[in-house]
Amino acid sequence: MLPTGGLNLELIDREDGLGPVVDSWRSLATARGNAFVTPEWYLAALRTLHAGSAPAVVVARDRDGKVRGLLPFVDARTRMGRRWASFPGTRYGDIYHPVAAPEDEEPIAAAAAPLLAERFGGRCRLELGRVDADAGWWRELARAWPAQLSAVPHPAEALPYIELNGSSWEEYLAGRSRQFRSQVGRKMRWLRRDHEVRIRQSGSGEEALGDVGTLFALHDARWTGRDVVSSIADPKAREFHRRFVTEAQRRGWLRLYLLEVDSAPVAGWYGWRVGDRFSYYQAGFDPAWGRYSVGFLLLAETVRGAISEGAAEYDLLLGDEPFKSRFATGKRLGRSVLLAPRLSRPRLRASARAWVARRRAARGENSGGGPEASAS
Repeated sequence: MLPTGGLNLELIDREDGLGPVVDSWRSLATARGNAFVTPEWYLAALRTLHAGSAPAVVVARDRDGKVRGLLPFVDARTRMGRRWASFPGTRYGDIYHPVAAPEDEEPIAAAAAPLLAERFGGRCRLELGRVDADAGWWRELARAWPAQLSAVPHPAEALPYIELNGSSWEEYLAGRSRQFRSQVGRKMRWLRRDHEVRIRQSGSGEEALGDVGTLFALHDARWTGRDVVSSIADPKAREFHRRFVTEAQRRGWLRLYLLEVDSAPVAGWYGWRVGDRFSYYQAGFDPAWGRYSVGFLLLAETVRGAISEGAAEYDLLLGDEPFKSRFATGKRLGRSVLLAPRLSRPRLRASARAWVARRRAARGENSGGGPEASAS
């Protein structure tokens, strides 16, 4: 673990100042397998979701000048008369942490606190988004803040995953229920018996942009008639994702699949592979094809694809929906955390509840269903 005193810190507050650290930033984020802390996610969010805001990226270097970690915040200036800072795109991201090796998170957060307090003022609010429920770095950040901040954590939420680590598709299926195994084979055979079926992965950047538009349309079709608004219905959210898709495709991270029946797309899947982690972010399907469980079948095919690529893990990301439980072999716990000046506990909790409600609505959580609730 890094000694706190062994770090040299810099706060970058201009986008054109980020260039010298982007490669190190990307390397550290890739090692963690987390797209939400990559510079590509950050810059796409800064230019769309946080337009008009300034960077506030703390860079921690060791005595040799090597970048050991970053805290990539956005300076949201003021909101309702208060100073705010946040990780980028927290309304659309699922898990955040310092961009560093796990053992370096706490010393980097503690060392960064005085520098951030000098920039934002002692009584600002830090919107951390969702963090690992057991992580200590955000507690260290609050404790090391000169005026000390109160942490207002939301109840823990599940982030299920599939541990792969060299298993074959057959070995994975052997660990699923008999009904699951039967459906994967039987429903695909049923679909292929009556139709021409093709599963296609986006290739070029131009194709990816067209395919993400198809994914948006299928996602909208899935959400038609529901009371909750889709997480990617907002035009700014779609502009953000188009930017991120372009960069993710350029980096070789993008995984965007379409299931086509008789040459027409009926299901789409949007995610990425960063490092050894293959992640499922969003999906959509045409309800007219629901009886074939096309969303379920496409999800199964992406698990097969992750295995064939040699990924160590398939991350199902946020949500404890039943369809995810059918695929998952384990789950992590995350919690949304707001750091704020010491106020009365009722006021802090009310503020945190309103903040979390806005984020959950944006991400489309607790909406039920998934790649066909009927595929259970």
